[in-house]
Amino acid sequence: MTPGDPAAAGQPLPSGGKRAVTDPGEVQKLLRDQASRTSARSELTYRHPDLPAVSPEAGMLDEQALSDLVHTDPEAGLGLLADLTRAADAGLRERARRLATLLAVRPRGTEAERGLGRPALALVTDPYAGADLDLDATLNRLTGLHRPHLDDLVFRGWRRSESAYLLVVDSSGSVAGPRLATAVLTAGALCHRIVDAELAVLAFWSRTVLLRPLGPAAAGTVAQLVDRLADLRGGGTTDLALALRTTLDQARLARAARRDVLLLTDGVRTEGDDPLPVAASAAGLGVRIHVLGLKAPTGEEETGEATCRAIASASGGRYAAVGSPLDAAAAVSAVLA
Repeated sequence: MTPGDPAAAGQPLPSGGKRAVTDPGEVQKLLRDQASRTSARSELTYRHPDLPAVSPEAGMLDEQALSDLVHTDPEAGLGLLADLTRAADAGLRERARRLATLLAVRPRGTEAERGLGRPALALVTDPYAGADLDLDATLNRLTGLHRPHLDDLVFRGWRRSESAYLLVVDSSGSVAGPRLATAVLTAGALCHRIVDAELAVLAFWSRTVLLRPLGPAAAGTVAQLVDRLADLRGGGTTDLALALRTTLDQARLARAARRDVLLLTDGVRTEGDDPLPVAASAAGLGVRIHVLGLKAPTGEEETGEATCRAIASASGGRYAAVGSPLDAAAAVSAVLA
């Protein structure tokens, strides 16, 4: 550490520095280290008095009892399920993660947007689109009675993805229980809404971690994100500016013309630079930052919400409040409408 070094001055390092973990090997190591911090049954019972009814003994998860709890007290039920994904009991942990993945589904009565996916082969009639001539389809158009015209030719080429989405999850403080459930359900709602568009997922506290590099969403994405969000423990302080800079670095890699960031946070910054200039710079990249506002700690609600709204406004994005895990799907739909 040398004089003038940002770290020496207590300032966050640039997105390519040590505080931004984007290398896949480093991300895996960080997740392994954090996943080793599991919750013993006694700790879970202390935090969740309903645990014995849902898990009468080690390795057992009564899905009907949990379903009944979620129905009568959604926040308590979903918070318990989220914490069980970090249980020291491996059998219970795996059952909880499987159930959490099943719950992270598209809301009934909604249809996933189509046409927002990865490049796909399609038939086009524009001979100047850079596509390859599809001889079979062309011959099917011809009668054989005349010389073919340019309009008779059919080409087959790759159609580029039209949208990219980047989910950014605030993992500062104690991200457990209802807040972890909210993150999981938000990821699930986004994955099912966009089908197979480009998707990246990041989490942040004083550091920013690239949980999923930008790429096409596919089958199994939700299960992977449940595992990674459950493994992550986060930290105590919050650097919003670093999170936004790292996210915009990922957005620059998108092939899609439309680029939307969904930032799940309470808006309370405890270290680092002012995030508003970073948010304002997003518009120049064609990126909108939509903020899904979590409830801030007591005494900071007004400041947190104001920051959330300001970040969204600075980039031309939208704001939606997320008061409980059950609000996640509706909030995603509202900002992406």
